[in-house]
Amino acid sequence: MQKEDFTNEKIGDVTLINVNIPDATLQSASRFKEHIQVLIDKDERKLLVNCKEINYMDSTFLGSLVYSLKKAASVGGDVRLILQNVQSPVWTMFETTKMFRVFKTYTSLDEAVNSY
Repeated sequence: MQKEDFTNEKIGDVTLINVNIPDATLQSASRFKEHIQVLIDKDERKLLVNCKEINYMDSTFLGSLVYSLKKAASVGGDVRLILQNVQSPVWTMFETTKMFRVFKTYTSLDEAVNSY
């Protein structure tokens, strides 16, 4: 049985979205945007995206994360991220593109959930 690309968990009033794909690219970016939009339409406001499974993220998927943040913010919500660690390629890309100024990011689930 194949694992779904995006799965949700509720942790209190926080919705955790697990991104279960190693390469977050153009092929998955639009599906991710749709997935987030459905959650926002269901009045989910505290969204936490677990990016620990991602080994590579291209600019289109990064754009879908920015889109999600703007959509959530427009209704009083927020999107926060969990990244692997400072050695991960995604972390390096976030440093290079200065995305740490845009997103609140964490390396542990507990820290991220408690940030809300």
